[in-house]
Amino acid sequence: MTGRTAAGDVTVLDDDLVQHVQADAQTVRDTLSEWSARPPAPHEAAIGELLAYAARDVASGR
Repeated sequence: MTGRTAAGDVTVLDDDLVQHVQADAQTVRDTLSEWSARPPAPHEAAIGELLAYAARDVASGR
């Protein structure tokens, strides 16, 4: 995985950040799959649910 430096150049992300990105991406995939059976009511609820899961993943070090 790559990211951008402050100057805008492409650079490789460190392993810890890559693991966080992969965990968050998996959480989003899982959530979208759940939503196919149980969609959230309003748009704001969907955003709140995704942000809560992402915060949980970051706090747990996933």
